[in-house]
Amino acid sequence: MSARVRRMAARLWPDSLFRRLAIILFAGLLAAHLLSFGLVALNVFSPSDESSDDYFIRWIATAVAILDRVKPEERPAWLERIARPTYRYVLKGGGEAYEPLKRRGEVFLAALRAELGAGHDANYVHLDPPTRSKRGMLIHLKDGSPLTIEYIAQRRGMSAWLPAGLAVQLCLLGFFTWIAVKLATRPLARLEQAANNLGSDLRGAPLPEDGPKEVARAATAFNAMQRRIADQAVERIQILAGISRRLQTPITRMRLRADFLGDSDAREKLQGDLQEMQTLVKQGLALARGRDEIGKQRCQTDLHALIDSLVCDYADAGNALRFSGARGVTVLTHPQALRRIMINLIDNGLKFGEDVEVAVNAQQSNRIAITVSDRGPGIPDEHLKSVVLPFYRVEASRNRETGGTGLGLAIAQQLTSALGGTLTLVNRDGGGLEARLEF
Repeated sequence: MSARVRRMAARLWPDSLFRRLAIILFAGLLAAHLLSFGLVALNVFSPSDESSDDYFIRWIATAVAILDRVKPEERPAWLERIARPTYRYVLKGGGEAYEPLKRRGEVFLAALRAELGAGHDANYVHLDPPTRSKRGMLIHLKDGSPLTIEYIAQRRGMSAWLPAGLAVQLCLLGFFTWIAVKLATRPLARLEQAANNLGSDLRGAPLPEDGPKEVARAATAFNAMQRRIADQAVERIQILAGISRRLQTPITRMRLRADFLGDSDAREKLQGDLQEMQTLVKQGLALARGRDEIGKQRCQTDLHALIDSLVCDYADAGNALRFSGARGVTVLTHPQALRRIMINLIDNGLKFGEDVEVAVNAQQSNRIAITVSDRGPGIPDEHLKSVVLPFYRVEASRNRETGGTGLGLAIAQQLTSALGGTLTLVNRDGGGLEARLEF
């Protein structure tokens, strides 16, 4: 098979397991159904040679016996009675005799002569010698009268209900194939959904460990993996939270001791470093507690009211930013977590850019997008996916004077994932960054 044919077959072959199983199962059932139907039709419409020949011989012998017993003038009246749908009797002779070419014809003629008994003969004849297209048999009665059997070509018709019956059977095959494949692939769909939800909720409900043995084993292995990942995540979060809490006490003591240094340049630098450490500890605690604080309690939140109040707080603090969006747009979410996400995104825009704008857009398919855009240096494309990782800093666009810790976007990404949304960062045409939050 050429490469072109293989590529064409690959394009025609579906890419989903559901469709592949459906095609294979339906094709197998259809082939078996057609084969069984063909065998039944062959048995009904084409009886075996032995049974048909034996029936034919017995009926001819019976008809000849009847005509032998009745008077010659009564024989024409009996011809209609002994005629069959596939052949008829004619009280005349003629035609061109011939010997059968096949073994079956010889056996049939010998059996017919034996059944007729002495005083009769039987031969194959061509009823139209010039063309030799019409065949029959010539038999002589006991009194020597000729009797010709003419074959009647009759086409077997198909019952009117047969196409409808076949269509109903094919529909039933397709329906039960769909049910069988649906039941077979449903555990895979549950496994896919659980795997997709694993990133945002490590404490989700475990998969049911029922069904076929292979499915139950896969569900058991997945539940065990989910528990291990959740336990490891909880352990790491507890370590991070414990370290952050314990660092607060020595940092506070160092700040108090720094106050005794008097007015000096060293004191100012030390206070700045301690303040940066304090911010880092607070954001580390926020990162560790972020998912736990959300929980399952959510409520319908008016996005316009929440973001408008937040923008007003920034305006009162002397920060210039714009807000646009339709009123009445609500979303089922955790308002405090969403507020923290927006604060981190807005702070990021104010620190590294200018002309910050917040917008709320209600899209189709019940999706809501919140964008925070600015005009600044942006982020190099190769770093866009990495800046949401904890403690990742892009020194080309961030420096120590801005006070960045590398946790703001990581916290926003973590909370967005916990709320079931997506956070996307893209560079704007003309310079600047756009953070797009979708629910």
